[in-house]
Amino acid sequence: MEQGAMERWRTGDPLGWVEISAEDIIYIDPSLVKPLCGLEEYSAFLKGIEGKVHYEGSDFIDPKTVMAGDAAVLTYNYYSSKDLPDGSAAKTPWNTTEVYFRRNGSWKIVHSHWSFISHQLPGRIEIPLPICQKPAPHEGILGEVMALESAAMERWRKGDPWGFCELYDPDVTYFDPGTQQRTNGRDTLAAVYKQLEGKIFYDVMDFVDPVVRVLGDVAVLVYRFLSTRLNPDGSVLSRTPWNCTEVYRRNHQRWQIIHNHWSLIRGERIVE
Repeated sequence: MEQGAMERWRTGDPLGWVEISAEDIIYIDPSLVKPLCGLEEYSAFLKGIEGKVHYEGSDFIDPKTVMAGDAAVLTYNYYSSKDLPDGSAAKTPWNTTEVYFRRNGSWKIVHSHWSFISHQLPGRIEIPLPICQKPAPHEGILGEVMALESAAMERWRKGDPWGFCELYDPDVTYFDPGTQQRTNGRDTLAAVYKQLEGKIFYDVMDFVDPVVRVLGDVAVLVYRFLSTRLNPDGSVLSRTPWNCTEVYRRNHQRWQIIHNHWSLIRGERIVE
């Protein structure tokens, strides 16, 4: 399914993705300032680029699928390449997360998150954000996973990354703007987090529009996130906008993260 849609995409026909996506799809890529929610919005976006994408090379690097009942979490690195006049190829490297749910016997994508491998923020970015004087509390499964997420992030922003590590499944997979390929396994991430311990600090954390897609014991949590550092007088020193995908699986009444994908909103590829 993935390869078939990609073959159509690289020859200017993006609508193959519509055909394998669910009505409630959530879609993220570097061109967007907020996720696209729903097949109607996603279809309109793809129709706007119909006939505009063309390239020759299509390489799926180390695809991995984690099954959880009627959910499948597909992750891979992807290289699109365009032939140049001198015979060489210009390659664009991607991190890719695709979450499929099987409903009524058919597999459909409920969440798609694309980001460049090695990317950075543009010089300036404007992002529309909702203003809520008193946000409604999160309920149900969204409330359960957001409570875990918030507690782990509270530790993270104070230099303690182990809150997230405690949530990770032993076979967790992971992408962020600095990963050159997908990171596999909690032990591998723990070694990375050991180097980050005591080095990441910010003052304010904002979860923007968290939503969840649930099937059985799988919960796909998607949100935008702002990490903000303040000056001594309380004014904003810096603010970093993120897209986040967390795929949780419930095991013996305990939620664990089986996949995590972080990307900078409108993150631009770093060309070496």
